[in-house]
Amino acid sequence: MVEPVSRGDLVSDFDPDYPPLCYACDDAKRQGGIVLWCHNGIGMEAPVAAALGKLDAFNLFDPFWADPEYDIWYHLLNCGISLPASTGTDWFICSNNRVYVQTDQEFTYENWLRGLQGGNTFITNGPALFLTVDGTMPGGRIDSPNGVPRKLSGEISWHSHYPINRVELVHNGSVVQRKDFNEAPEQNGEWGFDLEIEADGWIAARAYGDARDSFAQAIYAHTSPVQIGTGRSPRHRTGVRGVFCPLN
Repeated sequence: MVEPVSRGDLVSDFDPDYPPLCYACDDAKRQGGIVLWCHNGIGMEAPVAAALGKLDAFNLFDPFWADPEYDIWYHLLNCGISLPASTGTDWFICSNNRVYVQTDQEFTYENWLRGLQGGNTFITNGPALFLTVDGTMPGGRIDSPNGVPRKLSGEISWHSHYPINRVELVHNGSVVQRKDFNEAPEQNGEWGFDLEIEADGWIAARAYGDARDSFAQAIYAHTSPVQIGTGRSPRHRTGVRGVFCPLN
């Protein structure tokens, strides 16, 4: 048993803010476990736990890019804090959510966990989504361009039972390229892209469709990022405080 089990409104009959969840992270690590942070839409402890290196991955539940969980995750990535994407079942809203891991070796539980911690993942409630950037998969790192403009080439591919309406390329938290298939949604496809960079940061892919899964949730998928250099985007090099002010 790892204590505390929860903080905040779920335990508001007691002290909702103490002990902090970082204590639970430490307890899990002492037992040889891994830590995935979840349900942090309005809480502010996640950035602290991430900055202190207590997290192995970040659980993202709702398939809506405006969700606060994605805002926090994108900001953490922009700070150069490498946090793989994870997800899972919880309640009816996300009962189809799954995280898939590329093990690159024999499929064992230990290798799966190492792949999860390494960021070789994508999350989904249906579609399979794959990304390569200059031959590098999510969880990998590309050398820093050190201020010299450099063109990257990559590919996004997807396979889905339900049709996909849009595929997006995300660079440092912003959609920089996208493909729309509203007139003829595609279940399977490939998209090659070029992207010019000149600084550190990260790249990921996401996809979604108008179709609904068996729990009436929109179809979606999101890869973990490919990091460029330190992973820290130039506009966030002034420090963590400036990054998180908009979320307060």
